[in-house]
Formats: sequence, structure tokens, C-alpha cells
Amino acid sequence: MVVKPKEIRPYDFQRPYQLSRPQLDSIALIRDSYTRLASNFLSTYLRAPVSVRVQAIDQMGYENWLDSIAGPTVLAIYRDHAPALNAGNAVIQTDPGLALSIIDRALGGPGSWSYPPRELTEIETTVFRRVMVRLLELHAQSWSALIPMSPAVEGIEFNPAFAPIAGEGDLVVVEQHEVNLDGKVGFMRWIWPYAMVQPLAAAAARRGLGREDDASQVVPQPEAVREHLELSRLKVQVVLGRTRLTLREFGRLKPEDVLVLENRYDKPLKMAVAGQEKFLVVAGRRGKHLAVRVVGHAEGGKTTWPKNLRD
Repeated sequence: MVVKPKEIRPYDFQRPYQLSRPQLDSIALIRDSYTRLASNFLSTYLRAPVSVRVQAIDQMGYENWLDSIAGPTVLAIYRDHAPALNAGNAVIQTDPGLALSIIDRALGGPGSWSYPPRELTEIETTVFRRVMVRLLELHAQSWSALIPMSPAVEGIEFNPAFAPIAGEGDLVVVEQHEVNLDGKVGFMRWIWPYAMVQPLAAAAARRGLGREDDASQVVPQPEAVREHLELSRLKVQVVLGRTRLTLREFGRLKPEDVLVLENRYDKPLKMAVAGQEKFLVVAGRRGKHLAVRVVGHAEGGKTTWPKNLRD
């Protein structure tokens, strides 16, 4: 048996990935439902065997995706008006040969793949737009149990310069589909900006979707966790006392005024750890520094007085 080496991908520390691999896999898992729906629709609509499958899903810089486009391509720009998806734009990129074959089949032709790459005519654009509208409906249907969607086609373009969905330096998620149409293979790519795909990843995570093998690969290390926790820094405060003032009294405060606190001088002070009152302490001095000595616990907001400090 030949073991394939793991793929090594370059990592840009100046622009770290926003989504983890399990999050991308959880999206791909839901998209498997879409590919089944798309395969059934295209097979019926084109009267030919069609299979659609997720080939890869990854994230990259927006300019990297632009650089990967060679020659004319077919770009369906759509906008999702759902508030949960930040009302953003996304793109479906289709191989020109596949797009022309789909159009030819839809118009009753044999679906030849011998067309040279070119832009679509007005009639071809209208036919292809109808296909994209239906695919977006299936896309929304596959996510309907997790998050509501309302995608709508904004236009069909052939130059990515006229289909901006992100800014330079932004990350996008690119999902590539392999489309087998009557034995011929082409591709479709769905390109989402991070602002749109992040809610999808969060919705999938709430349903516990993702790779099941990740949990089995996690080795518990309680000692290492304890060591890191013991080195954690905590914010500790000692409350000297509290009092209540009216706004008029506060406005009349001046140097050398005396405020009477609610605490008694012979009672312990309260120490707060990370904002929560946890210990009782008495104030003192150690060397040239002020210090406190822990003498008891303050539990549940009620003070547990040490016996040696009770009246």
C-alpha cells in the first residue's frame, strides 16, 4: 500500500487563516446535500446524467483567486439579503466549456464541449441565469435547517474586475465542484468572502458538524493544562470599604473631608479575584510595602468570619 504524503501548504503569518480545517469540513459536509440536489436537478433539466461533487474547499487571498483566472470565464454574481449573512456578495465561477455545454443541452442540443472559450451572448446569458437561479434555490434549501437564506442573482459577468466581492488583502473561501456532464468533466467554484461564510461555519458548529476523527486524535494532557493555568496572571483587588453619597454630597467634596465607610475598622477586608470576592484579609505592612494577610473565605456573597477576629 502506498501512503500519500500529507499536502504542505504555505502559510502567510501576516494574514492568518480565519477558519480552521474542521470548520471548512463542516461546511463541505452540508454542501454534500447541495451537490445531491444539484445533480438531480441538472440531470432532469438537461436530460443527461450529471453528477456534482465537492472536490476541494479552502481559503486564500482574494487577489490569489483573481490571479488563478486565466482567459474568459463565466461569473454569476449573487447577493444574499439574509441579515445573518451580512447581506454580502458572492460569486459562482463556471468553466466556460461547462457553461456552454449546459446552455446547449438546455436548448435541445447535444451539449458539445468543442466550443472555444468566449463570452456568452444575451440569449445564452438569459438561459444560464435561469440555471444559476435554481442552483441558488437548492443552495438555500440545503442550509434551511441551520440558517435562513435569500440569495438572488445580481448579474452575469465574464471579467472578474467587474465582479468585486472583497478588498485586496481580504480572505475568501473557495469551494470547487467537479461537474460530470454525460462523461465530460468541468468545474464550478463558489467564492465567498469571509464576512459571509463565517456565519455559515458558526451555524454548522452549533449543530456539531465536522470531522469525527479530530476528537480521536486529541490526547488529553491534564498536567500541561494545569501548568499553564498555574502560570496565568490574575487581577487581585482589596476593597477597603464602600459608602453611599448623594450627587450633592459628591459635588461638595474637598480635600481633608472624611468619608465614613460601611466597613468596621476591626473587621477583615475583602479580596476580589478577577472581579469576584473570594477571600477575607487583614491589612498590614511587609518591609516597605503595604500587604494583606488572608484569614478566611468570603463565600456566596456572605462573609465567613475567622473565630479569632469575631467580637
